[in-house]
Amino acid sequence: MFQSPKVSVCMITYGHEKFIVEAINGVLMQECNFEIELIIANDFSLDNTNKIVNSFIETHPRGHFIKYTMHSKNMGMMPNFIWALEKCKGKYTALCEGDDYWTDPLKLQKQIDFLENNKDYILSFHDVNVNNTRKNSINNYRMIGFLKNNNLETEDLLKPWFIPTCSVVFRKSEKFSLPKWFHLSANGDMALLLLLSLEGKFKYLNEIMGVYRMHDNGISVSYTGYSNIFSKIHLYQNFNEYTNKKFETKLHQAMKSEIHAHLPEFHELRRLRRSKKVKVIKVIQAIVTKIRGVLG
Repeated sequence: MFQSPKVSVCMITYGHEKFIVEAINGVLMQECNFEIELIIANDFSLDNTNKIVNSFIETHPRGHFIKYTMHSKNMGMMPNFIWALEKCKGKYTALCEGDDYWTDPLKLQKQIDFLENNKDYILSFHDVNVNNTRKNSINNYRMIGFLKNNNLETEDLLKPWFIPTCSVVFRKSEKFSLPKWFHLSANGDMALLLLLSLEGKFKYLNEIMGVYRMHDNGISVSYTGYSNIFSKIHLYQNFNEYTNKKFETKLHQAMKSEIHAHLPEFHELRRLRRSKKVKVIKVIQAIVTKIRGVLG
């Protein structure tokens, strides 16, 4: 007899009082023939996020699906993410951070149906609309669109990142574990998906079923310029060693791409110099120059 799979939705949140209602509603509106649980890990937000989540638990008809923790101190994004992942006990795990949300009530059903019927795939993802409220930015646009190849393996991921975190659903594997270097990664979603790609293929569903927000308080704001370059190089170097250099050529190409794409413009370097970080900038420039020389 078919046993319905259980899906754990992993939602980390910090300072998301403006967004968390839509994030939770997107999960609780899901129409599916299997049991779900919503794991919310609040990294000691000092705003009204805690009050809002507790209100859902107390008043929403499906509030009992929510398993909520408000940490007693700020852990940081990666420790909170790892903590939340470890609390997900379902056969499948879906990701949705507290500032993103789902728009299709059949999203989980579609993705789980595919994964249940295609055991050689470990992960499914889909397209989203981007809601960009950062200054001087295009406000709304489709993130992915058409992909020539919608069946992806590890090498297909070693390019500028294109998989929306809030679109991801993956099958948990008993043998899967997070290596030590994962805990030090600044790009937790990328690191997780690269590791999962070693376990099976990814399927892209060409449907818009969620919204990815870009706003001035988002975590990605902290990783621009040199910070972005070093975090990506740290990830790729560790993944290279972890895979015994199986993808080294592609990883080197990805590193070069990140350097060229994210080096700060001249005016940004001038601003940093004015802020009396000249010595730091000179050291960073020297390191990037060295990396460029090694990668060619």
